[in-house]
Amino acid sequence: MHVTDAHDVRRVSVLKATSLIEASIDPAFDPGGNYRLAQAALVVCITDEGYAEIARMRGHGDETPSKPPKPAKKKSLEPMAYLHRIEHSPFPLRVEEPEEINCIEALKQAGFVDASISPALNWKDGSAPRELAIVRRITPFGRAALVRGKWPPPAAATR
Repeated sequence: MHVTDAHDVRRVSVLKATSLIEASIDPAFDPGGNYRLAQAALVVCITDEGYAEIARMRGHGDETPSKPPKPAKKKSLEPMAYLHRIEHSPFPLRVEEPEEINCIEALKQAGFVDASISPALNWKDGSAPRELAIVRRITPFGRAALVRGKWPPPAAATR
């Protein structure tokens, strides 16, 4: 599903950051190269954790959702896991790893962190262009998500 309404894009960002859906959020840069909030997103699917949360909200408790199992694949870094990892880090935090920057982008879109993400730049060491992110802080909304959420989520703990 393609989402373009600003409020819906933010909702998609929160759901992606909490690992309840898989989505692609279009990066948004203004003409000056500065990062701003995304204006479009593509929801790919609901994750196993998302189906478990839906079942829990419908009062089905720990019942297994009626969804066919997915083939095993390499587990990538989840935004909420990354948020927990940086929870006690000294800020500002400089991040150069692409997978971590993807997490920061999702967390920023969800309003969980205050961060800047540069466009891909050439580095002095002559390597390929790459992005740089600076996380200034975890927002009060992000701190509330940390307090509210248990990590790892129950569905992931039983795998």
